[in-house]
Amino acid sequence: MTRVAFFGGNGHCTARLYAARRASPLLEIADVQYPGFEGRPRAASLEAFLDGAARQVAAPALVYATGIGGLVVLALRARGALMGMPVVLQAPVLWGLERRWMPRLMRLRLAQRALRRVFASRHFQDHFVRRHFVCPPSPGTREAFFAGYASCAALPDLFAWFSPALLRSLEAVFAAHPSALECVNVWWGGRDRVVAPGELRGAEAALAVCWPLRLFPDWGHYPMIDAPEAWIAAVGDRLSEAAQPAVDRARPRG
Repeated sequence: MTRVAFFGGNGHCTARLYAARRASPLLEIADVQYPGFEGRPRAASLEAFLDGAARQVAAPALVYATGIGGLVVLALRARGALMGMPVVLQAPVLWGLERRWMPRLMRLRLAQRALRRVFASRHFQDHFVRRHFVCPPSPGTREAFFAGYASCAALPDLFAWFSPALLRSLEAVFAAHPSALECVNVWWGGRDRVVAPGELRGAEAALAVCWPLRLFPDWGHYPMIDAPEAWIAAVGDRLSEAAQPAVDRARPRG
């Protein structure tokens, strides 16, 4: 069975992948279980968090990351992990972290507490589903999706660790080792209202690269939930492409 290492976004829970797993008899979608998520103990530091994530990646045929998982993958690449493995970053949260107001606000303890209450609100959940899901999730998936945020003890850690200082350190590492940015493709849903494509432009400018970009007009931010069969088919196509001799390299800008 072909193994795909899945790096989820903030508040990720395993239930987000149930439908995709049912649609993929030939693919093993193995989600990386971050420390501090789904009730697991928190990591003491970013290094410990990355160590915990890296230990779970057992020679996959493809690394797939969504949301903040994209920055986790780049941080691992900067440490020399996941090198040579084909990577898909789907609507990743990257250098926009230092421009947007929410990450700055969420470094405040009161804001973190407020966010948990907001995500527990039925009214907010209804609004979120209408705005960010192309197809409403099943009741069980919806319940597990929002419970993922409630049980994510690492939520304040990620906002503290993934900071402008980390971005500067990644820029320095990748400037010295540009090969660490190779074999990366970016996917974006045309109906994604969680992360805008401008996120990619800012990251590419900071890293002086231009990654191949594929747009999926009908996808939102959660295609593995909204359209699991189509998502699995696209992942399978990417695996077939990655098996070809040609290598997807990060092209220098300019």
